[in-house]
Order: sequence, then structure tokens, then C-alpha cells
Amino acid sequence: MTGSAPATPHFYVHRPIRVAPARQAPDIPAYLFFGGLAGASAGLGALAGLTGERRLATAARYAAAGCAGVAVAALVRDHRRPERFLSGLRAQDPSFPLSLGTWLTVPFAGLSIVTAGAEAAGWTMTATITGAAAGVLGPAVCTYTAVALVDTEVPAWHEAYRELPFLFAGSGISGAAGIGLFATVTGDPAPARRLALAGAAMELAATARLRAAPGPLGAAFRSGRANRLLTGAAALTAAGAGLAMLGRDRFGRPGRWAALCGGVALLASGALSRLGVYYAGQQSAESAGR
Repeated sequence: MTGSAPATPHFYVHRPIRVAPARQAPDIPAYLFFGGLAGASAGLGALAGLTGERRLATAARYAAAGCAGVAVAALVRDHRRPERFLSGLRAQDPSFPLSLGTWLTVPFAGLSIVTAGAEAAGWTMTATITGAAAGVLGPAVCTYTAVALVDTEVPAWHEAYRELPFLFAGSGISGAAGIGLFATVTGDPAPARRLALAGAAMELAATARLRAAPGPLGAAFRSGRANRLLTGAAALTAAGAGLAMLGRDRFGRPGRWAALCGGVALLASGALSRLGVYYAGQQSAESAGR
């Protein structure tokens, strides 16, 4: 009896196959960017509320709600069909970062949206309580996406487990500070300026460490599209922090245009850095698959 040729196996026992990321831009980079910005903004809103910075707190709460909504939409779109996203909610797995992150992002988005609604309606106490709850979840939302990337078999992401959380946290913080600069441009932007400096320092240090790493890890972040994007992100981060700290008008106060331009630069740098990390992973996976 003639049998058919055995099928070529698609896996090896104890030998994970590294493939190029199946998800395409802009779904995942958008999720990484807006999720990080939402988490950092929620934390900023909670702190600003406690310190009496009402204008900054209001802007941060609105930003957290809007960015959280976009992040969830990007996550659902990445699943291609909404029922896949709902299946992920039904089959929770605490040991799987993406599953844990989905369960973290959904209640966080709900709290952020309720907070923004209460803020708009003038329900100060409700906004304070739900904003504080969102602020507690904010740091985890800001950084867990880095853990989700590290948990994959994509070489550049997996090997960057030390740096990616700091890169994402710093980028999210500086982006939230950029929004704070917009909100306080006619008032006192000192808290946003200090936050911009702290976030920029963390982001630039993590990026420099990644790109200086020896071997394939550093090469993935120093070559091709990833290199161009990360170089642009670093330049914008430095420029944004500089404008936020140094730009002053003729009265010695932080200049309006300097603060606005600094805020734009910090937000743009966050988007470029997420795209750079995405493409570094894509390039490293393609190289490993050859």
C-alpha cells in the first residue's frame, strides 16, 4: 500500500520557533503608545488632585479616558474579530501577561471614563474616588505592555527585559507631562515641567542602554527603520524636555510657545519610540528566521 509522504513538522520539541510578529502596525504600536499614555495620565491626575492642581488633574483625567478608549479599540482591532477579544476575557490566565493585561486594561478604561464623566458633570467626590482607583492601576497599565513583549519569543523584545519597562514608563510619563504642559500653559506648569524632565531622563537612559547592548540585541535597535525611529524619538524627547525647562517669556515665566512645542515634541517622541521598538522586534525575528 502506497502511503503519502509525511507532513513537514511545524514545531520542534523544546525548541521554540521564532517568527516575525504577525500583528501589523499601527494596531500594536497604537496600543502600546495610548495604553502607556493613559496609565501615566491617570497617575498624574490622581497626584494632581491630591495636591490641589485642579487644572492639571482635569486635563490628565480627560487624557486618561480618551487614551484608554483608543488603546482598547486598538487591542480589539488587533484581534481582527471582536469575539476573539471577548474570548480572551472569558478565558483568563494569570500566568499569561497579555491575558492579565487585558483584564487590567478593561477595568482601568472603565474607571478612567467614569472619572472623566464625573469631572465633566461636576461630581468632584466621584471623580476623586474613581480617579484615585484609576491612578493606582495606572503604573501597571503604563508598563505591563513591556512585560507582554518580553514574554514573547521575538529575540529583541525577549532579551530587552531589563530596559523595556523603563523605556515604556519614561515615555509614558513624558507624554503625560506633555499633556500637562498644554493644560497649564497659561498657569503654573512647574509640576508638568518636573515630570517631563524625570520621564525624559528615564526614557533616554533606557534607549541608550538598549542601543549600546552588545550582540544581536543592540544591533536590532541600531539598524534599519528601528534605528531611524529611535534616533528621532531621542531627539524629540531631549528637545521637548529642554523646551519645557528652559523656554521663558520676557517676565521670566515659562513661555507659552516653548511649553506648547515641548508638549508636542514629548508626545511625538512617545509614538516614535513605540514604533521603533515594534520594528526592532520585527527585524530581529526576521533575522532569526533566516
